[in-house]
Amino acid sequence: MALRPMASAPTPTPPATGQGSPNTVLWGIFALTEIGVGSFFVMHVHRRLGLDAGLGLAALFTRTALYVSFGLFLESMLLRSAGGYLTLTRTRRGWIHLHAVVLLLLTVALVVDLFVFGFAGYHLTTALRILFSDGPQGVGKVVEATGLPTSVALGAGLGLAVGLGLAVALSKATRRLSQRRQVVVSRRSALLGIAVSVAVLAIVETAGYRVRDPFLWEREIKSVPLAFALLRPPAELASLQVVVHKPDTLHRRALAAEVPALARKPDIFIVVVESLRKDIVTTEVMPELAKFSAEGWTFDHAATTGNVTHFSWYGLLSGTYPLFFNEVKTVPEEQGSVPLATLRRLGYRIRLFATPDTAYQNLESLVFGPGGNLLDTKFHPAEHLPADRDRLVVDEMAKVLGTEPHGGTVYVMALDSTHYDYAWGPGYKPAFQPYANDASFARRYEVDAAARKALWNRYRNSAAWMDTLLGRFFDALRASGRMDDSVVVVTGDHGEAFWEHGSGTHGSDLGGEQLDVGFVLRLPAQTPIHFEGVFSLLDVMPTIYSELGVDASAWLPGVPVQKRRTEVASVLLPRSALTFQGWNSQGFRFALTQEDRRVVMELDRPNPLTARRLVLRDITDRDGTSVAFGDGPEAPRVYHQVLHDLPTLLDGMPFLDQ
Repeated sequence: MALRPMASAPTPTPPATGQGSPNTVLWGIFALTEIGVGSFFVMHVHRRLGLDAGLGLAALFTRTALYVSFGLFLESMLLRSAGGYLTLTRTRRGWIHLHAVVLLLLTVALVVDLFVFGFAGYHLTTALRILFSDGPQGVGKVVEATGLPTSVALGAGLGLAVGLGLAVALSKATRRLSQRRQVVVSRRSALLGIAVSVAVLAIVETAGYRVRDPFLWEREIKSVPLAFALLRPPAELASLQVVVHKPDTLHRRALAAEVPALARKPDIFIVVVESLRKDIVTTEVMPELAKFSAEGWTFDHAATTGNVTHFSWYGLLSGTYPLFFNEVKTVPEEQGSVPLATLRRLGYRIRLFATPDTAYQNLESLVFGPGGNLLDTKFHPAEHLPADRDRLVVDEMAKVLGTEPHGGTVYVMALDSTHYDYAWGPGYKPAFQPYANDASFARRYEVDAAARKALWNRYRNSAAWMDTLLGRFFDALRASGRMDDSVVVVTGDHGEAFWEHGSGTHGSDLGGEQLDVGFVLRLPAQTPIHFEGVFSLLDVMPTIYSELGVDASAWLPGVPVQKRRTEVASVLLPRSALTFQGWNSQGFRFALTQEDRRVVMELDRPNPLTARRLVLRDITDRDGTSVAFGDGPEAPRVYHQVLHDLPTLLDGMPFLDQ
């Protein structure tokens, strides 16, 4: 048998060696986006081009070069191996694409961050933290509470899914474009780029250390996406070491204390109107509330305890600082308002009529006890639209007032139409024109005066609609014969900003628009007075107890207004009000409102119980203009006066130990 020669096996192709082509197209897109977005933020802080802004832009360009160099170093590690290009295997190609997809998503996030910051005054990372502040299961409640339509949330989820698919496709497309030029960046070159970028950044920051405004620099670092500084002077007026602790005088001691029998039990009405800022209560916009205000006690500064709903409700109804809100959320035995629990011990019934869902941020348990056990009844309509729920809540309240006996009940009514996106009910004809048809957060309200005015008119129309509901409530109160012998409080939970100081809505900064609320207090047999002073929502419960003849000073930090009233009818003894910022990123901020100024302070940690340093950040006048850092003759005097008063101010903060 003839032997046939065996076919020779194909000679294997030796693996390629060396360094592959990085995705230079994608890195170019990222760099241009970071520089473009970052430049907008730098100029947003500095307003005009000068030495300070120039050094800020130089730092931005250098940081961008650092990010690109570091990214190219990682990519060079992925592209290179002892046997050749990593892209020869499916697994290795997968890592390359994942690297590119993350970079693409980061690029898109920079653009989205521009819109989020321009609208709300905080970054996308804080927005995501807010979204998941109640855990994954509470995302729906948070979306509803923010006033965003469900369609926006669904659209964002769909957009993310589509974006991931596009990112994968663009990863491949940009890599093919990059490989046509065969630009090779070695690990050594990338490391050199990192070293040079860090050195240049250090030089720029060293040059700026003595010439840059530290407060603008601080704002720049907190505003520009992906910003950091190797070296910068502290942007603070003063700082001191502190220890934060939860006061031990509120819960167990208060509930164990003896309470006297009441000689009388007037009805107590607490009406909380969402996002009701002080200057919206006018005869033009809210004539019913303005008329009612003229019959009660009002204040130059009625300051909320928190610039978000859950902080405000907690301070108002629990009578204590919302500084520890998140801590109490996890401790059931500390939940439930002590003032409301004590009123129940005094024989009061507690009834809640609420448009907002009190499951948000676990408010129902935190304020009304675990599972709402302090409530005798709760009315929460199921209708989808807030305006419809508001109408039903007022209808139910009017019905109850017409049928229930007088005395011995706390009525808490919460209305929601004035929350973003500012709504009104069917049949209402908006009086303020032109108004925005929606409250899209994609519009550039800060720089677009026409869009801002249209949104302000939308808010005014919402407030006017709310006023018609309040008028029906006041009519029902008068018709029931309770008006003159009841305690009535009507208040905003917090204010609302319209980019007067760079941000909108609420929860974003400590300007007066978010802190000063529409507020009216009516006490039995008391003549109407307007006080030229400060009143905190923390003082509401002590004031109610003082009206009932109960001294709650041993377990409530607020001060009843009756104790502050002097012989001159319209004058109050000096008092400061603390307002805590709801969403904090790098530190926990709060403002101390005095009659002629507002002092902004910050604990050095987002979790206040871990804080070790208190920083005095700013001093502003009533209009929100900084008075401590200006060039005027008053600046040094104001600064030194606040420093002189600081020990006294700290004495009024029982949660701080020096």
